[in-house]
Amino acid sequence: MDTEELIRRCKAIKLSGVEEGKVTFKNKMKSKGVKIVTGCLVGKVMTNKSVNKEGLRIALQHAWPNKKKKLKVESLGDNVFMFKFGAEVDKKRALKGGPWHFARALIVFAEPKRIRNILKQSFTHVSFWVQLQNVPIMCMDRETISKLVEVISKVEEVKNDANGDCMGEVIRVRVSIDVTKPLMKILEIKKEDMYEEEGTPVKLSKHLKNQSNRVEHDLEA
Repeated sequence: MDTEELIRRCKAIKLSGVEEGKVTFKNKMKSKGVKIVTGCLVGKVMTNKSVNKEGLRIALQHAWPNKKKKLKVESLGDNVFMFKFGAEVDKKRALKGGPWHFARALIVFAEPKRIRNILKQSFTHVSFWVQLQNVPIMCMDRETISKLVEVISKVEEVKNDANGDCMGEVIRVRVSIDVTKPLMKILEIKKEDMYEEEGTPVKLSKHLKNQSNRVEHDLEA
């Protein structure tokens, strides 16, 4: 076969008609997959700059120390990373201890969703402590506070004292906030029969331990 004939035949090859292969995720594969997912988180560093994987790993390893098993970090592209923890308790501690920043950029964590494409996963919600001020005394109840704040976002925890009360000048609530939207700052409370009277404006703000514009953890490379 001469060269021209070979080129002609190669041009005639079409790949568009080839069907995609399909694999069924069976029980044994699924059980192994669940075990892997249990000890992992995926997270996106919300910055346009390229993130150094090793710098991120060292910073987080320092923040989440485990002497027996080191944190493993793998890049998944587009500043999305997989975090494999030495123990599930470490993973829960990382989630509960946030929000976390790296090089002044927010890290949005999420639980891996089965076999979904990770890059298509939504990285929009972060857990924050917010503080409520000017709460009416008749609303200073754990269940009532939860109902009020649910108007804004999903409530994860309401801070109470040793007696289980939620009373005082400031009441703290941990919520899952959509970071792509601004945080509501005023929540007006009115009774059903208060048609003409003014309601009570409850003020909301992010609770920061050092009372500055920085969140609890600011990790550098």
